[in-house]
Amino acid sequence: MEIVSRVASSHTYNMRELNQNTAKVIQEINESGEPALITRQGRPVALITPLANERVEAAVLGAVLESVSQLGSSEPLGEVQDTEELARELGIKY
Repeated sequence: MEIVSRVASSHTYNMRELNQNTAKVIQEINESGEPALITRQGRPVALITPLANERVEAAVLGAVLESVSQLGSSEPLGEVQDTEELARELGIKY
């Protein structure tokens, strides 16, 4: 049901518009901060969610680092560190 509510409040683009104006459409979606519905022949085929203002890199890096740290241990992780701090300690450009 979450998708239904997201679709109801989203802007709609058709496939031709997305194909011919990809950069513009993506820019509009990111600037609006709202997901956009993509249609083909009037039927919904995809939902594009903006990520421009999200901390995607931090979320992915945090998940990867958590997975890697748990591989060698059956014990739960100890102290929780800020993702940026942990990346600096590991020499990962963040």
